[in-house]
Amino acid sequence: MAKKSGGRQEGQPPIKGFRPGKAPPQLKKQRAKAQLGNDATWAQKQTVEAVAGKSPEQVRAMVRKWTISLGVAGVVLLALGAFLYTVAVVAGVAVHVLAAAVLFLAWRVSRQGPGLEQIAQSLR
Repeated sequence: MAKKSGGRQEGQPPIKGFRPGKAPPQLKKQRAKAQLGNDATWAQKQTVEAVAGKSPEQVRAMVRKWTISLGVAGVVLLALGAFLYTVAVVAGVAVHVLAAAVLFLAWRVSRQGPGLEQIAQSLR
């Protein structure tokens, strides 16, 4: 059979989302998961799932969005905790502990951003 310009044969239907020279995101994720192996932890699998098929710029934007969102949520929880002290001290303490946890998560996400960009670059 004669080949068409896209590298596929005449009788083959086009593959949705496929461009010659670029693999679809699903294939990139499958290859990335296959590179991990069976002994990978849940966190490693989730990290690869989150960044596979994305450019480092997209990962940087995702990290920035998560950091800002968690930071805003932490500040709102701090304000809510201060208000709750007037109602019940236990509720105020509980909300401030939750706010500290959310702010800690925001800090951790921002610190891991460059590493996530490197992972995205290596999976391309």
